[in-house]
Amino acid sequence: MTRVTARSDEFPLDVDLMSVGQLERRGRLTTAVVEMLAEMPSDRIQMKDVSERSCVALGTLYRYFPTKQQLLAAAMTAWSGLESVRRPEKLRADGGENNAYERVLALHRREMKAFERRPYFARLEIELHSSSDQFVIESLDLRAAAHRRMLFELMDGVPAETARVAAVAIGGTMLTALALWTSGRIGFAEAQRNVEDVIGLVIR
Repeated sequence: MTRVTARSDEFPLDVDLMSVGQLERRGRLTTAVVEMLAEMPSDRIQMKDVSERSCVALGTLYRYFPTKQQLLAAAMTAWSGLESVRRPEKLRADGGENNAYERVLALHRREMKAFERRPYFARLEIELHSSSDQFVIESLDLRAAAHRRMLFELMDGVPAETARVAAVAIGGTMLTALALWTSGRIGFAEAQRNVEDVIGLVIR
């Protein structure tokens, strides 16, 4: 596993300041990385290959993302968004998940299944957590905050302090489970069971 520790004083271009054309090019870059991560681990992805696949000039790529770690983090955010299209209200409408425990369990089963189908994304998730790049750290924090908000919505009716502790416990267990699974120390079934056991302990 490649340890992502590079530090950069440069930030990617701010999406809030981008034109429509710039946003489209940025989207092509992150889409290219998402596609490549379905085929290979992050340490085999080269910036020049992303440039070629996205049809964005290499110099332009570096203006958008000064470091590979920043590009990987942005791609992970994009992939997480695609994998989270089912919002809490959709979970409630599915019929089978009619209480907080069942809704949270259903969400995490889908999330773990997405990582099982795309193990290189699981490995990258662990790698990004070792980065000292400020943009990467902020990207992780923003994704974590969005995930907590979703959990809180799914735990509607659960006391606030219980929901807070549950979110911390579930998030930490899932990250540990992914780390153990991607390093080959446990199988996927055990990784998923670990997460489900903690959900049952903290919510039911």
